[in-house]
Amino acid sequence: MSSTSRLTTRSVGGSLLVVAVALTIVLSTGVLERTSVSGPVARGYPPLFPQSLPCPRPLGAGRFASRLEEKARLRQDRYLYSPSDGILAVRRYLEAAACYRAAGRRAESARADNAASRLSVRVDADYAAARLNLSNALEREQWRAALQELRRLRSLTQHVEAHAYVDWLEEIGGRLSVRASSAP
Repeated sequence: MSSTSRLTTRSVGGSLLVVAVALTIVLSTGVLERTSVSGPVARGYPPLFPQSLPCPRPLGAGRFASRLEEKARLRQDRYLYSPSDGILAVRRYLEAAACYRAAGRRAESARADNAASRLSVRVDADYAAARLNLSNALEREQWRAALQELRRLRSLTQHVEAHAYVDWLEEIGGRLSVRASSAP
């Protein structure tokens, strides 16, 4: 074997070794998680709610807060049918609380904060369950169940911008629809 071919073989073998080691490190550190249908899944999930929101209309804050709180209650009632309404309800409660604070109405502010807190705990629990259900359905190749959970997660995260998990949900949607439609 010539020295040139030995050098080429060594450099190719060395390159393959470097790539294999790098891939092993990436997979073992938990940066990526592998699923059977969708390729790598970004770890880490976006939060659904901000800690607080400002009052959107400081002038006439008290009256506006009452309207926001009523809108929040209406959205909360619709949450079972539309997950995105739960997200909007929490946001309206947080805005109402901020407006009540701006108007100096502490008792009403505390009431709206408590309502936001209670609903956000419920929505966050449903969000965690949907993520787990999607993961399990993908692992078991239950495509229709996976598609149902994917739709729920998309509804819960539609307001989230620029997050790897949300991008992944969008990415697998089409492939999952095809698998679900051809499933027995």
